[in-house]
Amino acid sequence: MSQILIVDDDVQLCELLTEVLLEDGYEVHSVHCGETALDYIQSHPVDLVLLDVMLPNINGLQVARRICQRFATPILMLTALADETAMLDCLQAGADQYIAKPYHVPELLTRIQVMLRRVGLEKQRQNLGNESSILTQLSRLSLTGTEAELLEYLVSRHEIVVSKGELQKQVLKKDLCPFDRNLDMHISNIRRKMVQSGLSKLHIKTVRGKGYSFFEHVGSMAV
Repeated sequence: MSQILIVDDDVQLCELLTEVLLEDGYEVHSVHCGETALDYIQSHPVDLVLLDVMLPNINGLQVARRICQRFATPILMLTALADETAMLDCLQAGADQYIAKPYHVPELLTRIQVMLRRVGLEKQRQNLGNESSILTQLSRLSLTGTEAELLEYLVSRHEIVVSKGELQKQVLKKDLCPFDRNLDMHISNIRRKMVQSGLSKLHIKTVRGKGYSFFEHVGSMAV
């Protein structure tokens, strides 16, 4: 499920956009200033940023430049200015696409779908070009459906600690009970199959009292 971050100081508009995007099957988070957006991207996986130009403190163009300097996250700029100069400013700042306000929801959703499809195709191309990558090797493991979903969820949150409660609810579709070892059993099975395929089980780290975290490079794990 693609993760979308909305950055707009119009709280009501954020609420409306969030509702529309949730109904279309996306996971959505919204913030109302550029500094908060940069902090959020630093610590959460984001597949696409919907970024308004007019923001307090640092404007959307400045935010777009900083995102491009530090991340590879696609940006769809939302602008109330529809003239050519404003559009060029958006593109030069690092936006992949722009859309002028007011916009029609079907057009916005189509642009989002196109951008995310391109992101997905680029990821596939990169994986095909690097057959020795850990992600390619993981994709070849003989996992059950539940195991594959658990691993995919952890991989999508690379180096972020995911709580057992979140995994239980988002993947196993039930609340975590104190004596339920079902989740731990699935993680143990994934690790066992990783070792059998010549991979290190340390790619999935147990964070005591918190949950699990996936590391693509074992040597980069924090102690």
